[in-house]
Amino acid sequence: MIRSIVIALSIAATVSAQSTLNRGNRYEPASLDPHKIQTHYESAIILDLFEGLTAYDPACRPVAGIAESWSTSPDGRRWTFQLRPNLMWSDGAPLTADDVVFTFRRLLDPKTAAQYAALMYVIKGAAEINTGKTSPQALSVSAPDSRTVTIDLVDPAPYLPELLANAFAGVLPRHAVTDDDWVTPGRMVSNGAFTLSSWSPQDRIVLTRNPKFHDFANVKLDRVIYFPTADLTSALARFRAGELDTQFEFPSAQTEALKASLPAETRIYPSLLTYYLAVNGENRKFADVRVRRALSLAIDRETLVGRVLRSGEVAAYGFVAQGTAGYQPLDHADAGLAPDARLAEARRLLTEAGYNSGNPLKVVYSHSANEDIRRTAVAISAMWKRVGVVTELLNREGKVHFAALKSGDFEVGFVGWTADFNDAATFLYVLRSSSVSSNYSRYRDAEFDRLMAMADAEPDAVRRIEFLRQAEARAIADQAVIPLYFGVTKNLVSSRVTGFVPNPTDFYPSRYLGRRSP
Repeated sequence: MIRSIVIALSIAATVSAQSTLNRGNRYEPASLDPHKIQTHYESAIILDLFEGLTAYDPACRPVAGIAESWSTSPDGRRWTFQLRPNLMWSDGAPLTADDVVFTFRRLLDPKTAAQYAALMYVIKGAAEINTGKTSPQALSVSAPDSRTVTIDLVDPAPYLPELLANAFAGVLPRHAVTDDDWVTPGRMVSNGAFTLSSWSPQDRIVLTRNPKFHDFANVKLDRVIYFPTADLTSALARFRAGELDTQFEFPSAQTEALKASLPAETRIYPSLLTYYLAVNGENRKFADVRVRRALSLAIDRETLVGRVLRSGEVAAYGFVAQGTAGYQPLDHADAGLAPDARLAEARRLLTEAGYNSGNPLKVVYSHSANEDIRRTAVAISAMWKRVGVVTELLNREGKVHFAALKSGDFEVGFVGWTADFNDAATFLYVLRSSSVSSNYSRYRDAEFDRLMAMADAEPDAVRRIEFLRQAEARAIADQAVIPLYFGVTKNLVSSRVTGFVPNPTDFYPSRYLGRRSP
């Protein structure tokens, strides 16, 4: 009898260990509303809670989501999505095409102030709605019946299924979104593989498996717990102790040691990710392009990636990340300059702009609280000092930093931008005049906008890429942003975790993951 009890307890412990996954996720989310998010670590949680018309597979390629199939018109401008039968929200209410229409209208309503609304300008009426020129009801997203959704586009967009798989395109419950508190535990209604069980700020977010999810039978985990892990050194210690099963990012200074001590658990992979400095164009001191150019020239990117970061990052002189589908990176003259020549040119430009030892350029450099980001900031401030720039470093908690970027409460700010879909447009759209919430630099250039519009309307893939390349070249010549380096995905993944597939977008939906017993 005693032996039977011991065996039963052992089995129960094993089941519990297998069904809970502890994920280190960098920062505390500012929101769990899909339309309010603006960071990668928020999107990671949203992808577990909500699903859109399309979804991601384990390698983050677009697959069927709540739509089981879709078709396009011969001209590529009308898309028709057929929803799965008998879809339900987590509270048991039916999920219908009307929820989809509601979602897109809310996303584009200027009162929502959605960070990623401009990405949906490909839909007819979206730009006019988001800029307040017409009402959300004018959007060309309709529901002919409860299981059919039609979307009419301004121009063909073959990347639409990948775009709609993003976290910000998750479908929302029309009957539950009544005020800003709808995303709190006990009130949130969702349709993803998991539901929100509890949220203890600065401690953890607990998700539980959603029995109403259409693919519930194939979800291996009962619970997923997300921990904010802004202190990467502490997160590494927690991972080594077995407290975390996965950790999103780790200190670059530890890369070689981790490869030696935890070779199977250390996962580094090429990424569609550009790190850059946004320069606030509404600040008078940066209105002169010579100042922006000088700041860029003074940064030794090769030293930054080779001696400061050392995890496989690549020096960036352009904005579109290496490896972007169909895109040939531009040749940048600055990349060929010797370090001394760059510094000399930077000093000359600052002198022409009216700055000297008696009147130095003073810059406030804002960044989030992360060891690698802090080390990068210190290195860049030292590089700027060589050309006479005086830098004040402003270290802010993650959600505070990104809120400041969005509101314009900064001078120069560190940003990482990951592709929302594998196309150059996902990077360059950030610099369009219409991209109010994501255009942190406040870049406004009619010719850049014209080239992007021509790319949107161009059906020929080769000519479209050429328009995008011209747009990027113009933005870099204007120094709309200061590219720093192309990133890599850096994850720690326990050998207990199953189903983890490295991918360049660095998302790993928990519905595909599992956890073996120790």
